Amino acid sequence: MHSASSLAPDISRLLPATLHGGTYSLPDEIDCTVAPELVVAPAVTYSQIRACSNLVRRMYAWRGYRLAPNRLLPDDPNHVTIGAWLNGELVATATASRDSSAGLLADSLYREEMSRLRAPARVFCEVTRLAVDADCHDPELLNALFLAIYQYVRAVFGGTDLVIEVNPRHAGYYRRSMGFQQIGDLRTCPRVNAPAVLLHRTLGNIHY
Repeated sequence: MHSASSLAPDISRLLPATLHGGTYSLPDEIDCTVAPELVVAPAVTYSQIRACSNLVRRMYAWRGYRLAPNRLLPDDPNHVTIGAWLNGELVATATASRDSSAGLLADSLYREEMSRLRAPARVFCEVTRLAVDADCHDPELLNALFLAIYQYVRAVFGGTDLVIEVNPRHAGYYRRSMGFQQIGDLRTCPRVNAPAVLLHRTLGNIHY
């Protein structure tokens, strides 16, 4: 069982070099002497991206979910995969995507709801492929991962709104702890062959 107390992602690891004026890279192996507890950062190397994909695959299989192949390209400017490494071990990951001409995955199941939300001044982003190691039970880990997502989405994507499809069993937690509101009725998500509801929140009132 992992312990993840006092988790606080470092935004300096989240933003690309163009926002810092330095060289942006992460080693394949996280140096825990730099951050002895938690490192939350984009997966930028092949091994980091593969580790995130493997964690998603393992956790989805454990829950009995179907998993569509990950077709995202590492250098796609509208997508980022973020990982959380606890003491050098990957324990959580999620992918954030910015709305584009291709749309978002939520459009396939909640097209009408998404159409009503979109407006010229809004930039919608979406969280998908969320996975947390079953042995890591500290709720602060998920909070730290989402804080990192909020930071990246706002600073890099210019995001104003965030949506996520979740199992209805977990919707209450996202509403209570993360400020999401349910905007889509219960449906079956064909990508994972599991029940889902659509949640939404704005990003303008998040402080960190």
